[in-house]
Amino acid sequence: MPLKDFVRSARDGVIARERLRRANREAFVAADVKFAGDPRRAHLAKDVSVHGPTALYVTDGAGLTGARLEIGERTYVGEFNNIRCAGASIRIGRDCLVSQLVTIVGSNHGTAPGTPIVDQPWHGDGVVIGDDVWIGAGAVILPGARIGDGCVVAANSVVRGEVPAGSIVAGAPATVLRQR
Repeated sequence: MPLKDFVRSARDGVIARERLRRANREAFVAADVKFAGDPRRAHLAKDVSVHGPTALYVTDGAGLTGARLEIGERTYVGEFNNIRCAGASIRIGRDCLVSQLVTIVGSNHGTAPGTPIVDQPWHGDGVVIGDDVWIGAGAVILPGARIGDGCVVAANSVVRGEVPAGSIVAGAPATVLRQR
């Protein structure tokens, strides 16, 4: 990447992050959080804390529109996370803990045979994470995941589909171990 493009990219990232901070004054957004997209589509409630380096992408793309990120009151987002709306909505409830190295994606590439994956349309099912949820380090939350209130997602788990409220889940794919 030529130096002028690198400088432009870094400048644009700083400007976007500062717009996100101004739009969400009651939340803490670390200086090394990378934000891309429209800050008006990202709502960080009172006492939300987003630590960096974390990447927040609230962008449309690949034929999908309507990207939106909502993070509820008193939710903590740790370091080195990757949260990508990419044309879909991601909602994280109140009083949640998102540990470090967590990936949450609201959409994904198609995988039909006969067409290169890079050329396939995206599918955006979004993600809903309820209130009082703890997501362990290294977990991956895939498009279409619906995690109920009061759940615990073990470290390095891969979540897709429905997780009933109060469940403790682990594994890849994550399965219910027991109720809280």
